[in-house]
Amino acid sequence: MPLRRMRAIPLVLVVLVASLAGCSKPEPASQSSTAKASTPSTAASGTGEVIATFKGRTLTSDQVVQEFERLPAPSRTYLSAPDRKRQFIENLVMNDLLYEEGQHAGFDKDPEIDKQVNDLRKRLVVQRVMRQYQTPPEVTDEQIRAYYEQNPTLYSTTQVHAAHILVKDEDTAKQILAELKANPDRFADLARDKSTDTVSAKKGGDLGTFGPGRMLPDFEKVAFALKPGEISDIVKTQYGYHIIKVIDRKEGEQKPLEQVKEQIRATLRNRGLQERVQGHFDQLKKDADLTINDDALARLQPPGLTPGAPPPPPSAGGH
Repeated sequence: MPLRRMRAIPLVLVVLVASLAGCSKPEPASQSSTAKASTPSTAASGTGEVIATFKGRTLTSDQVVQEFERLPAPSRTYLSAPDRKRQFIENLVMNDLLYEEGQHAGFDKDPEIDKQVNDLRKRLVVQRVMRQYQTPPEVTDEQIRAYYEQNPTLYSTTQVHAAHILVKDEDTAKQILAELKANPDRFADLARDKSTDTVSAKKGGDLGTFGPGRMLPDFEKVAFALKPGEISDIVKTQYGYHIIKVIDRKEGEQKPLEQVKEQIRATLRNRGLQERVQGHFDQLKKDADLTINDDALARLQPPGLTPGAPPPPPSAGGH
């Protein structure tokens, strides 16, 4: 279901570092971490007991421990066996030898490699910046109780049978809402013709019957406030603009506060975190005096698309 509640996800750029990915799970010794590193790991001499020597260089125990520390715990356990540990050492040395070979071939000066390194550096810097905004705010018991009292149906056994029309822009939603105010009976037809939620659109927008916690919070808050037959105003979520109609409603009992206290705390923390991040993004755009040329943007097409062709339908998770 496209509208099901999604666990908050931090707005960070995840980077998979190749030298770590090679040892993320047990592999045959001949395949693990060989030629994974993009820079020599043993070129500089280190302190500690000498583990290996090659081409006038040394690989010390301290250097190997540093490489171990970069690996996830399961990989460290896997490498505790003597034969696997030996293969790991050989792979570290092989990384250096292959890198040296690449230097002689001039690969270290390849513009495409420089571009990829710079792209990786940019992603890592953005990732580091985003860490500053990942600490959720504290939520007090008073805030939890207030939210619980303001949203009684969200923490009850009440169920609603609802339908919706989802579109990408507010102007289209306003046009549809105006049509519905003039003729509410056209809801199912407009859902089939206009809704971008292709799954429910085939059923006239019908989402079936659901209880609290199944849909996005902003969507639920409106849906559970409607009476059977009522149509909502425009509701904005991360997926676009919705118009909701409640078909039927089965009243239930409110759950005790203690039973849902931590659920509400998580909701408020996630909401506060998202608002903080979005607020910072909005301020950055404002300070940068960001403007977008919508006419030029409309003419821009990703490579491989025929000019004037309609965009492909969104995936099921994108509604």
